[in-house]
Amino acid sequence: MTDRYQIFSAELGERYASLPPRLKQLADLVSSNPDDVAHWTVSILALHANVQPSTVVRFARTFGFQGYSDFQAIFRERLRGLASSYPERLQTLKNPDDAEHSTINLLTGFHRAAITSLNSLQEKTNPLLLDQAVDILANGRSIHILGLRRSMPVARYFAYLLAKMAIPHQIIGIESGMEEEALLTTNPTDAALIISYASYAPKTVELFQKLEERGVPIVSLTDNKNSPVIPKSGMWLQVAEADFHGFRSNAASVVMVMTLATAIGNYRSENRIVRVGV
Repeated sequence: MTDRYQIFSAELGERYASLPPRLKQLADLVSSNPDDVAHWTVSILALHANVQPSTVVRFARTFGFQGYSDFQAIFRERLRGLASSYPERLQTLKNPDDAEHSTINLLTGFHRAAITSLNSLQEKTNPLLLDQAVDILANGRSIHILGLRRSMPVARYFAYLLAKMAIPHQIIGIESGMEEEALLTTNPTDAALIISYASYAPKTVELFQKLEERGVPIVSLTDNKNSPVIPKSGMWLQVAEADFHGFRSNAASVVMVMTLATAIGNYRSENRIVRVGV
């Protein structure tokens, strides 16, 4: 079966810059909350996007759908696909009519998902917020990094980059079972980077809340304004990853942490920040 959601996501990424402001508002919302769109009525979606219901219908028709029901169907198909196990997802990738080229088709699909994610990152990143995030993290005595499940490789890579620049940091993980103890060393002179996307690992949310309780300044990388890991300060950067047959890209997340790590290194070097007693 053709993945209609992926086709829509790719087209949305390509056409986003040319959309009128109201349709961009809808594009931001549906790309960040695909699970919710599968259940929302026209009125609820319009309310969340702060547009008229007629604008929602116009948005759907702009992308070739007959109406809202036809548009919503692709989000419901996506949700059913994500609910499947990984072996089931692999099964959906098999195309008996195209077995000879199946591997290159996988590459093409994952490449498109990555490009969609990167285009979205470029469009949605607020330069001012990005600079503020760097300022918070660069001024931390030590940077605590939290990212579990799919976000764990991204957290590890961010830690690797910081290590190469001799920037004090700590990964808060669950392999040792000592994450609660690790939090005992944190205080408001530190900083933390939280990486979490729907469906948000419960342990990530729990540890995020504990960091907030300890007054640690937090920067969150997450996918929408209703995310449970957005700190009270409101300091979050939107990273929305596209998926291909239920396998979600990490392309935009990796580019974002590369940007943050490099900018933090530059900031600390230019301002001669040296932390002692870490």
